[in-house]
Amino acid sequence: MALLRWEPADMDRLREDMTRMWNRMREDWALDTARPRTHLHPIENGYVAEFELPGVNPEEVQIDVDEETVSVRGEFPPCPGEAEDQDRSHFHVVLSWPTEVNPDTATADWRHGLLSITAHKLAGHRRRIALTAPH
Repeated sequence: MALLRWEPADMDRLREDMTRMWNRMREDWALDTARPRTHLHPIENGYVAEFELPGVNPEEVQIDVDEETVSVRGEFPPCPGEAEDQDRSHFHVVLSWPTEVNPDTATADWRHGLLSITAHKLAGHRRRIALTAPH
């Protein structure tokens, strides 16, 4: 079995590469922001997406719905005992619908810190076609 010789510079380069990779993952996965708990439930003709947002002012929540995703963004208030001028935790959550929905049917409901967004499935056009044999 051959042994490989490691130079100290190789370890430094490896550490730098790992640090770069970790920082990129933190940015891509938004690990530095708060993330509310989410739930996605199928209903008869669509889906209900729920977001747990305790203490959040519903008037400051931005909701965007398209055929493939629902996006919710806002900020949590400071924790009790923290100064009011302290940075608030921003959140931005994007959930993918299991199938396409019609964004025109989307509605939002707020009850006791629970945001529920309902959207109906996109009514797709289906057509049966016949297979023709090659000539």
